[in-house]
Amino acid sequence: MNRLFAYFRMRRGEQIGFSIMAVFIALVLFSTFIYDVLPREKKVSPEVRMLAEDLVANPEVRPGRPEGRKQREANRIRPTVSYFYFDPNDLSVEDWMRLGLSERQIRVIHNYEAKGGHFRKPEDIAKLYSLSDEDVARLLPYVRIAERPSNGKSVERPMATKPYSNSYESLLINLNSADSAELTQLRGIGPAFSRRIVNFRNSLGGFHSTEQLSEVYGLPEETYLHIKKHVQVDKASIVKLRINELDVNALAKHPYISYKQARTMVNFREHHGPFKSMEDLKKILSLDEAFFRKIEIYIDFR
Repeated sequence: MNRLFAYFRMRRGEQIGFSIMAVFIALVLFSTFIYDVLPREKKVSPEVRMLAEDLVANPEVRPGRPEGRKQREANRIRPTVSYFYFDPNDLSVEDWMRLGLSERQIRVIHNYEAKGGHFRKPEDIAKLYSLSDEDVARLLPYVRIAERPSNGKSVERPMATKPYSNSYESLLINLNSADSAELTQLRGIGPAFSRRIVNFRNSLGGFHSTEQLSEVYGLPEETYLHIKKHVQVDKASIVKLRINELDVNALAKHPYISYKQARTMVNFREHHGPFKSMEDLKKILSLDEAFFRKIEIYIDFR
């Protein structure tokens, strides 16, 4: 310490002040250390304390309490969805719930009917803003509108062996050439899903199989199973990837190629030269057979 004072040429008063300040700083640092290591009693909020007291006094869940709210939310979990043919006009709350709709969605439907709204054809359910495109797609195949004569009384239409008209049964759409408007002719495919199908087709370069339609984001399985017999593909219109010319970002835009896979292929190409066939591509050991099967039809080795 004396050497420090001598180095800075401190006078007696400066030495005393420096020593006092050093001791004060040391005490502050020591007190923070003691504060961190000493156990402290955790503070409990008044709300938590009241909840604990209520649970001790009455273990049953009571409405109005926070736990009662959670219980009500649990009770609102949708039951298992069951599908059946139905007429949306004057359908009961219970039947709507069986179809997987929430209380809010059902309330909107009943408000629509109370204001004079009426479903005249199956596609009219798409007009309800409370139904998502997914809801419309999964419910539309099961809608059956009862005929209503001039006196206003409904008459049940007898169930036919084939649920749709002959014109629809004969409908066949080419997935690789149809625009979004044409795709909406398919039962359960509205504007949103038709745009998704077109976007997915463009990113692929074209469908080579109708089964790829099931990969469209959000498309319900029952809708795909219903429409697959009404679609076909023309493989001649598929746009292929020029694998020896495209960079990493361009390859990674394809739905079947991740960025990591694209980078691996480009690095291999730069070190070993252009790919001449699938056999060259299969030399990349980090790529598996499942990848090759999906991507083979989209690769152009020229």
